[in-house]
Amino acid sequence: MNPRRRLGIFTLVLALLGAAVACGKDAPATTAEADAGPVTIQIGTADDDPDSPGGIAIMKLVELVRVGSGGEVLIYPVWQASGQESVEWDQKIARMVKEKQLGMGMVPARAWDAEGVTSFRALNAPFLVTSDALADKIVTSSDLSTELMSGLEAAGVTGLTLLPESPRHTFGFRHALVRVEDYNLQTIRTPHSVLNEATFRALGGKPVDLTDSSFVQGVQDGSMAGVESGFLLARGLPAPSTAAGNVTLNEKVNTLVINPEVYAELSEDNRSVLQTAVKDLQEWVLANRTTETANAVAFCNLGGKIVTASAADLAALTKAVQPVYAELAKDAKTQAQVERIRTLKQSIQVPPEDLANPCP
Repeated sequence: MNPRRRLGIFTLVLALLGAAVACGKDAPATTAEADAGPVTIQIGTADDDPDSPGGIAIMKLVELVRVGSGGEVLIYPVWQASGQESVEWDQKIARMVKEKQLGMGMVPARAWDAEGVTSFRALNAPFLVTSDALADKIVTSSDLSTELMSGLEAAGVTGLTLLPESPRHTFGFRHALVRVEDYNLQTIRTPHSVLNEATFRALGGKPVDLTDSSFVQGVQDGSMAGVESGFLLARGLPAPSTAAGNVTLNEKVNTLVINPEVYAELSEDNRSVLQTAVKDLQEWVLANRTTETANAVAFCNLGGKIVTASAADLAALTKAVQPVYAELAKDAKTQAQVERIRTLKQSIQVPPEDLANPCP
């Protein structure tokens, strides 16, 4: 099963959103603003339905924009816009927005470095952003979030907001991936990202970006040792897996972007509506997403296992990725952002979460 599918715990009753929108290929194409009717904008995502965390956020945006504009602006989701059997699925969404095949897109921040955007590297540095509380602090710090999104313009899109999703871990199929030795020459599926792949190579692993069918085949024939994911999505993996609850690679943060021409074609009033909607959307996401502990419990209840890395294991993992940090430090702006995030990390109180044994 595609690990991005069927997150039943997040099923949203779309009628409550009050948004009667068409989804998928039958939705109208993005159009310029006109007197003849409402402005329609397609928003693309690699997620395949509105039950995913990103899908829920998109449907909330649909509601906010429709209500805020009095029906003058309608946003239409295009699920799995990059295709059912695809690699680089996140980058394909980014390119479709740039080329105006989509008006808007939801693209994970990690994906942009493969499109030449370097401004998100500090956000995705290994073992740096390890809690929802820190991710929330980053995206709501207006100057820091603006810096992080500053590279999007050169990639041909306009950044609207940042939406944290959940922490990311590695899930092992044959054994847990808790020590540096566990990664040695092990093939691990990870969504395409230059920095994420460099992190896994530093740990000794072999990161790959595969189609869903190739991934499932690798799990079945034993050639796939693990996958990088979150507890939210790992419940849909094609085989039982074991995660290290206290080894957090980074946090998945989604970027909401729009094609600059589509944005410019909106009237001043409708641009204001969209700006207000994305601000309200970020606040809604931060207030309504489930905790990491709850996600871990759901993962365990569906057959997953969670183990704990020792302090020595954590220290060894951190040491192994120092070459990645040495590379990041070559860019003064990225290094300054890393230090800023470290300072924020020390200043926040992270609620204690027992991810070693979250299930009774």
